[in-house]
Amino acid sequence: MTTEPMAAADGPPPAALWSSAGPPPAVADAYRSAGWWRTGTFLDDLYRTAAADGTRTALVADRAHHPAGLRLRRLSYAQLATYVDRYAAALRSLGLRAGDPVAYQLPSWWEAAALTLAVWRIGAVAVPVLPVVRAGGLERILAATQARLCVVPDVWEGHAHAEVLAGLAPRLPWLRRRAVIRTASGPETPAPRTEGALDFDAYFTRTAHERGPHACPPGLPGARPGDPALLITVMALGERFRAVLHSPDTLHAPLAAARTLPGPVPQPGEVFCSALPLTSLASLAHSLCWPLALGGTGVLQDVWDPNRYLDLLAEAGVSQAYASPAQWSEVLTAHRTRATRGAGPLPALRLLLSGGRTPTPPELLAALPEALGAPVRSLWGAPEVALGTLGGVHDPTEGAPLPGLELDSREGGALWVRGPAVAHAVWPFGADRAVLPWEQDDGWLATGDRGDATRVTGRAGHRTGAAFLVPVAELEEALAAHPGVREAAVVEYGDPQHGELPCAVVVPAVEAESPGLVELREWLLGAGLAPAALPTRLELVGSLPRAEDGTLRKDALRGWLSGLRPGAPRTTLR
Repeated sequence: MTTEPMAAADGPPPAALWSSAGPPPAVADAYRSAGWWRTGTFLDDLYRTAAADGTRTALVADRAHHPAGLRLRRLSYAQLATYVDRYAAALRSLGLRAGDPVAYQLPSWWEAAALTLAVWRIGAVAVPVLPVVRAGGLERILAATQARLCVVPDVWEGHAHAEVLAGLAPRLPWLRRRAVIRTASGPETPAPRTEGALDFDAYFTRTAHERGPHACPPGLPGARPGDPALLITVMALGERFRAVLHSPDTLHAPLAAARTLPGPVPQPGEVFCSALPLTSLASLAHSLCWPLALGGTGVLQDVWDPNRYLDLLAEAGVSQAYASPAQWSEVLTAHRTRATRGAGPLPALRLLLSGGRTPTPPELLAALPEALGAPVRSLWGAPEVALGTLGGVHDPTEGAPLPGLELDSREGGALWVRGPAVAHAVWPFGADRAVLPWEQDDGWLATGDRGDATRVTGRAGHRTGAAFLVPVAELEEALAAHPGVREAAVVEYGDPQHGELPCAVVVPAVEAESPGLVELREWLLGAGLAPAALPTRLELVGSLPRAEDGTLRKDALRGWLSGLRPGAPRTTLR
């Protein structure tokens, strides 16, 4: 199926915007000499282990909507290599070639992992999309990246992904193909209604394309270490979406740096598990790339459930586990409940990682090692750098930059980064030029966070959130458009269990008819905000604090929020 063009393409082909991305040869050589970069890729790791020990487990995938006997799937290195070759040949049979963008909006399924590697096998660019992204965001991503193929589930967590994509297709002239994976499985489950799209299971998974005319020849290099390989979208509203470009080099650098640190570090053959969606940068690195580099195993969970997460940690023998502070809080509660029933420890665990775009509360950092029997390290990461800082084992609250990474604090405390893990380019969707750090600012790239030369201290004023980034400016704009809102501001507040969450501070248009949180959340959903970006708290005030020049004083709002107690008045700022 080829969709008929209905609209003009959205800007120039993205690949032309970063043709000169990456550092100068001398810098790249220095990174390789230091060991941050290397001459191989994660595909080399896959095929090397498949040849040496093909029965070793590469992936353990938990599929919540499958029958009990089919829920857990283990793929060996030999099986994963076969599926990568099969999917790569299937992509070639559809006319996809090196440099083409391939989008997929999938849960944490093994098919998503194999598809990522297959995209790299043909030298194409992977465009992962979080499952929480709705129609408006998906259309913006597909239009801007000019994705040639998009793969989605039929229905996921109540959202009809296949139906939505079918509705968008006539407006996406570059989208040549669509493919659909069924969520449930079993003899009683009918095949999904693809409605002009490919049945992914039939065309990709069950057809041996690797034996046919489109099989990748042995000499096909695939993605080379410095090639554009991964486009991560930073979500916003309207025209403010942007993409961050990574290569196998930048994805490998944090692992190489982490292995030089004192204390528990990644070891060959280790088992990794990330609780975040696989289509996030953190999980692609932690659950797919780094296990392959070490000949280890990645563990995937498609539906978040803290009890099932504990089961997976035990069943798969996970040694390194990563989750957001909110998720670790739920895991801790579930573990304590189990402990009262005599549940035993998790002896394979060697290291817990907590963080992302939000700090982990000190109380949680203190409780996790005692409960789960493994040290914890807090971390900071961002789309611009998969992993930036790690806390020490003895003092996990103090995060230091990974070896090789430089931090620089500029005007207003804005945090800039430079080093081997930093993205090669940032592209605001629709712009006729990408931000190329090595061409425009000697390798330095703004992250949108705040910090100094040694550590990250917080988020810049336009972004906040916990497991998912919240675009503050766009959220405020959408709130202000509500007929019951005169003014609105969004600031973060500290939650002892979940870390940092967004609060909407609203001046009602009519005090006697103040909108409620549920009403505002529904309004924001209708405006295109993802569910994960919605405010979790609402405070109604008579006015917003401003400086003499009219600038909104968010520092005053944060201080006021932190001092509020149950029953305290909400109409004046203290």
